[in-house]
Amino acid sequence: MTMQLFILAVIIIAALGLFISGRLRVDLVGLMVLSALALSGLVSPQEALAGFSSPAVVTVWAMFILSAGLTRTGIAHQLGLPLQRFAKGSEAALIVALMVSASILSALINTVTVAAILLPATMELARRSGRPPSRLLMPLALGCLLGGPFTGISTPPNILATDALRNAGFAPFALLDFTPITAAIVVAGIIFVVLIGRRMLPNHAPGAENKGALGTSLGSSYEMDTHIFTIRIPQGSPLDGRTLAESRLGSALFLTVVALQRKKGALMLAPRPTDVLEAGDIIVVHGQPEQLQRFHGSQHLLVEPLNRLDALVCERMVIVQGRVAEKSSLLGLTLGQSGLRREHRVQVLALYSADGVEVGDPHRHRFAAGDRLVLQGEQTSLDDLVRQGVVGELRTDPGESRGLLNGKLHLSAVRVPEGSVLADRDLVESRLGNAFGLTVVSIVRRESMICMPLPHEKILVGDLLVLQGSQQDLEVLAGLQDLTIEKQDPGLLADLDSQQVTVTEVLLSPRTTLAGRTLADLMFRDQYGVSVLAIWRKGRAYRDGLQEIPLQFGDALLVYGPRSSLEAVARNPDFLVLDQAAAQAPRLERAPIAAGIMLAVILSAIFGFLPIAIAALTGSTLMVLMRCLSMEEAYRAIEWKVVFLIACMLPLGVAVENTGAAQLGAEALIAVIGDYGPRWVVAALFTITVLGTQVIPTAALVVLMAPVALTAAESLSISPHLLMMTVAMSASSSFASPLSHPAHLLVMGPGGYRFVDYMKLGVPLTLISLIVCVWLLPILFPA
Repeated sequence: MTMQLFILAVIIIAALGLFISGRLRVDLVGLMVLSALALSGLVSPQEALAGFSSPAVVTVWAMFILSAGLTRTGIAHQLGLPLQRFAKGSEAALIVALMVSASILSALINTVTVAAILLPATMELARRSGRPPSRLLMPLALGCLLGGPFTGISTPPNILATDALRNAGFAPFALLDFTPITAAIVVAGIIFVVLIGRRMLPNHAPGAENKGALGTSLGSSYEMDTHIFTIRIPQGSPLDGRTLAESRLGSALFLTVVALQRKKGALMLAPRPTDVLEAGDIIVVHGQPEQLQRFHGSQHLLVEPLNRLDALVCERMVIVQGRVAEKSSLLGLTLGQSGLRREHRVQVLALYSADGVEVGDPHRHRFAAGDRLVLQGEQTSLDDLVRQGVVGELRTDPGESRGLLNGKLHLSAVRVPEGSVLADRDLVESRLGNAFGLTVVSIVRRESMICMPLPHEKILVGDLLVLQGSQQDLEVLAGLQDLTIEKQDPGLLADLDSQQVTVTEVLLSPRTTLAGRTLADLMFRDQYGVSVLAIWRKGRAYRDGLQEIPLQFGDALLVYGPRSSLEAVARNPDFLVLDQAAAQAPRLERAPIAAGIMLAVILSAIFGFLPIAIAALTGSTLMVLMRCLSMEEAYRAIEWKVVFLIACMLPLGVAVENTGAAQLGAEALIAVIGDYGPRWVVAALFTITVLGTQVIPTAALVVLMAPVALTAAESLSISPHLLMMTVAMSASSSFASPLSHPAHLLVMGPGGYRFVDYMKLGVPLTLISLIVCVWLLPILFPA
């Protein structure tokens, strides 16, 4: 052995050891190999750096950008939607549809991207069909891997094999030369999985750590699976025909409506407050289930007839008008800060500005001199307001005052029975006022009446509460009492993340000006169009009364809503959106342009108008120019680890050729199976390569095996295209280990898979791929 061969062997063995140990990143190992080759003189400086300008490397990173363009414009997601029509079919039909879709998409898009795109759709298929996700997720990953080599630009091994032929002076593979053998492997693989492999699929429950975006560690931290449930609007409910805002599900029960399933229609994610409820609708909500149970049924509040209580209340409670005085203590205060109810036992029924315009949201209005108030209270309490200069002279024309209320004033009486959750709570805790807009104007307790009770007055068993409010508010209270929890299922989380809607965490930025202010002050839902599901503070998630909790620096808000709305939050310097990808709405209007660019790239490569590298480079440039994605998104889309690994390992192939190592390897291969014919050579080369993929990155392995395959082809006088196709296909046939490809790792958590689950299907599939290649490749590429 020459010194050059010895140095090369040391470099290769050291690289293999580092690849297997995983102690260093593969791209860093590649840089170390490149440095060692250049410093040892095994390759010239020009040969060492040639990998970075290689057409193969350019094609690889350009295809990452093209793939990102299809994803960013929503095309890839739309291609996965038709799968849902197979939800009610047999398991065999489901698996066929899933694997065919994944295989076809992998011909155009990076296989990991395809698996990520189809993962939520597959989870939805599993839920709708009533099957464990483990029955479908492995076929999804295998479909991606089987179909990956469909074209000359769909996987790095194909690109590198084509480049190796070109550099050796042979005609490179055409774009579709890989299609016949890949199609045969895909068909054989699908048949095996459906007929035999399906019986080996496990029935594991999904992993708790990954169930879509809402089931990741983020969802686990906030315990979302125990706080998502559904409610059905019953027939004849007072909520039928009312908007979500009018239903008071949020303000009364602290429940956030995250989805709305129409009786006949699709699931509406993140519905708007103006969406109208209908009888039979199923509402998916996030919150504390006990908040709904608190108002359910007549065991907590019994509606009773007034029995002349309305006349009695009207005698004791006077309705008058007053104006805010010039030096009133109310100036600049909100209704909640005024203490009118708490300190003066007076209720504000309506509020008008000085110019006579009714204030739409009295609770956020700050009093100004001249504001006109419609007040209700006992005469002595009202007189005290005038005496203290809080309001000016009172006008007591009952007809005019009631006219200002526009007929909104209604009375109702409810009894607090034994066992009611409202018993022994004060009026503030009952939330009858803040939640429903109802005022407890009096409490009839035994033989006495407490008029305009203070907010901290305790409610006792047997009390009769006289409520005052609009007819609508009273009906909503009755409607909420009819609601019950229909289903509480952690699987609901998988439904709530889509291309358009998602959940993420938002932090207050270090430069925020919002500390101390509440979500109600910020009008967060109205301003940004997203809902706050919880506030994480000091290791605890808060879900109740979020609108009134003063924000603190360090708070994390779990928000849910359209990605386009999250973009607005991300632009606000007061907030930090932790997952920037979540705040990206798909550019659907650019979808036709992205599709056209990708089609032009493929056709250019098929008909030879441009070299593949130039076509892909031009296409990726157009993706940015046509605003299918930004330049920053293009940079983020490139898997730089893969690019650097390939660029750094390409000189290794040159070194293997220059030192004669390729000749030695080819001679060893020929010595063992050379006399048995091309099929045995294909079988041996396939076996060596596929075993190597278990420990060596596929790109590095193709670079290492390409010189050996080309030298063996020359020595045996057989087609170099036959052996290079063998190397490419075997490098893409590593199905037996979850560590062999990121697509396997992506589904491992959601499917609850173990290492042995991959071996059960992966080993037979690898053997099938070997058999198909040994049988078909010598026919497609005659020796």
